[in-house]
Amino acid sequence: GPFGPGGGGGMELLHLTACLGLARTEGDKPELVVLKAKRGFVTVTAAPDASSQPSICASGRNVNTEAIVRALLSGRMAGAQATPLRTEKDLTAEERSNIKAQSVSEPLPDGFFFNGSNFVDFDGTVFQYHPEMDRLVAEYLEQSNQSLRAANQEAARKALEMDKELSGCIALAKQGRVGR
Repeated sequence: GPFGPGGGGGMELLHLTACLGLARTEGDKPELVVLKAKRGFVTVTAAPDASSQPSICASGRNVNTEAIVRALLSGRMAGAQATPLRTEKDLTAEERSNIKAQSVSEPLPDGFFFNGSNFVDFDGTVFQYHPEMDRLVAEYLEQSNQSLRAANQEAARKALEMDKELSGCIALAKQGRVGR
């Protein structure tokens, strides 16, 4: 690991005490806890009082504050991953069938009519699908992808927030303002 002999650029961590916010599940309000690691044992207890401040105290050889902060924050729940937008190949047979069924009520371009079963042009060529089926599928996918775009934007916002939090913690630790 990053804290043993040879790990983390030769860092050998003998003792670590950290006071930090811990949420049991996503959405829970973090409670302040004290994490202690010494001789391979880790304990987590409630912070002694509500006025406790987030802090890190580490002793050892070649202590790397950035590696410690990264390790402590690596246990955070990962944000939602971006979901790829749907394309025509992602449509289910049921969705295709529904689009086809709804297409009979769509206006037809000049030169086409619907005979009750199929679409026919004035030359007598029969088509199984609406002549503007590509547009109808694109409109369906656009509507379907709106919620995915919103979810992806929220995931990106949370990921940026987590990155900023990590950078801020590392900066404070390097300044010695998060304990020593």
